[in-house]
Amino acid sequence: MWPRFQKQDLGIIAHYLGSMVLLLGAIMVVPLVVSLIMREGAIAGNYLIGMGCAITIGALLRLCRISPATLERRQAIAITALVWIVGATVAAIPLWLSGHYGSYLDALFEGVSGFTSTGFTLCQDIDHLSIADNMWRFAMQFLGGQGVIVIALSLGIFSKVGSSFYSAEGRTDFVLPNIKKTAQFIWQFSSIVVLCGTVLLTVVALFLGIDPIRSIFHGLWLTIGAYDTGGFAAQSLSLMYYHSWPLEAIAMVLMCMGAVNFALYARIWKGGFRSTIKEFTQDIEIRTLAIWTTLVLIVFVAAILAGHFLTDFAGLARRAVFTIVSATTNTGYQVLSTNQITSMLTSGAFFMLILGMAIGGSSGSTAGGIKALRIGIIAKAIIARIKDVLAPKSARNTTSYQHLGRHLLSNETTGAVMTITLLYLLTYLIGAIIGIAAGYEAIPATFESVAATSNAGLSAGIISPSAPAGMKILYMVQMWVGRLEFLTILAVLTSFIASLKPRRRVKK
Repeated sequence: MWPRFQKQDLGIIAHYLGSMVLLLGAIMVVPLVVSLIMREGAIAGNYLIGMGCAITIGALLRLCRISPATLERRQAIAITALVWIVGATVAAIPLWLSGHYGSYLDALFEGVSGFTSTGFTLCQDIDHLSIADNMWRFAMQFLGGQGVIVIALSLGIFSKVGSSFYSAEGRTDFVLPNIKKTAQFIWQFSSIVVLCGTVLLTVVALFLGIDPIRSIFHGLWLTIGAYDTGGFAAQSLSLMYYHSWPLEAIAMVLMCMGAVNFALYARIWKGGFRSTIKEFTQDIEIRTLAIWTTLVLIVFVAAILAGHFLTDFAGLARRAVFTIVSATTNTGYQVLSTNQITSMLTSGAFFMLILGMAIGGSSGSTAGGIKALRIGIIAKAIIARIKDVLAPKSARNTTSYQHLGRHLLSNETTGAVMTITLLYLLTYLIGAIIGIAAGYEAIPATFESVAATSNAGLSAGIISPSAPAGMKILYMVQMWVGRLEFLTILAVLTSFIASLKPRRRVKK
């Protein structure tokens, strides 16, 4: 029998969702202060309204149950699944009021894209968007990249059932004494990286002739977009706006750092130089990611050379490498325009971008997609199966892999990996079929479906303010389920559906 949600469960879920909405309202202070400092008076009013809505909605949700109760695992999973949508719903309010979005649905799309660290945008005239609104867009990506629940855990919220929240948000690895300390490490480490990246990119922006204030903001925003593999940009041309290879190089380093498992950083932090070398050279996920990225890059370059685009070495080396790194880390920053990607790349190069986005980066990182760890484990399982077929019946082979310690490859692990991988592939396929049914070409529809589900943010041009409302909703759902890796959302949906079914009365 499927577990059901009782009436008291819904009250508890609403209470803690209200706490998260109130926290989101408190974070709106950041763009509010920016708007006041930058003398954007009208924009400040939007964030006052947004904070008011957050406080009202949060308070009403908390009133569903006045006193907090001990959370059970299924309640924690439901809160984790719903907070991304509820949070985006509230976060979209000041964006909608900015006048840069055609409808509230477009602003909601932006909120979902921000919190899931995808990078799709439906903003109109983004080049003239206010500094405060841009700050809010990138604040959403920073929160989403680290994990909304991780931020709450680092503050001590949900500490009693932290492991349920942590794993429900698509993370399973933690190496510090407890969940709270692991969440705090993620927050602190990311803050250090963002600070260092901001300084470096600000210096580059100053050399490019951008005025000091804008240089600081652009340095911060680019760092967040790269490290959180989110891909939001303050300009419609993305990184093409800057025409700077040093800036692109720093962004690539940040993208690669964001695509590495946070737990691996924690182990390295606790160890020394020798531990660093060992962890990075022996970890199956790092090896898989390095081999996969190299392979995709080689085939991508070969496919480009077969055509008539990027024939000079400098352009090929610079743009091809950046595009593949952006795709495989699921960042979505572009040094090629959407028109160049869709019309000037060969079909083979276009297909390699789809594959790069589909696999993605590391588990427990800010990247999306199937994840390199799962591909590595599947490869190990295939090799182990071949060995079993060739070995004598009396032989008993065991296979192990290195990932945050030594692990035996069990049938349970392989089954779990194959389940998530299959769910990703099915979602890619379903999204592509719906896109084709809506009248789009097969390859662009597949590209967009993979980009949404893997939270990559690269677009083949389907996602735009003029896109049908149904397609926008489809891609919002794909971004949501892809970010939480399906099981959390499927568990919540089955429990809610089971709750709607009347109970059978047992005859005495």
